[in-house]
Formats: sequence, structure tokens, C-alpha cells
Amino acid sequence: MENRFENYILKAKANKEIFNDSLNSIQESLQASINKCDYIYVQQPQKTGWLKGSLSYPWVLICSLVPAIKELF
Repeated sequence: MENRFENYILKAKANKEIFNDSLNSIQESLQASINKCDYIYVQQPQKTGWLKGSLSYPWVLICSLVPAIKELF
């Protein structure tokens, strides 16, 4: 039983090392690709021209204003 438990621990440790090695290689690859690039392009979020947040969607205004206007008439 002890031998099986030690094998589980050794396999888990080996898998963790493989995982860490793959993370390190991914990080190095990404860093190398960033270093190759002369500039970093960041796209600005698109603006809708409406209000900020959840009110930026026209349907929110329509669904909230139409019933209020309907009650007035």
C-alpha cells in the first residue's frame, strides 16, 4: 500500500514538473514573439454613441421609456 501511495506522489510530482515546463515554454515563446514586434497594437473599444453602461443599448431605453410615455397619454 505504501509503495502505491509513493508511486502516486511521484507521478503527480512528475506531471507537475511537465506542466510547469510547458508553462515556462509558452511564456518564453510569448515573450519572444512580443520582443520581435516593434509595436503593440491595442484596439480601442468601439463606442455606440449611446449612454455608458447597460443603457448603451437602444432597447433598454425603448423598453423603459415607451411604457412611461404610454401612461401619459
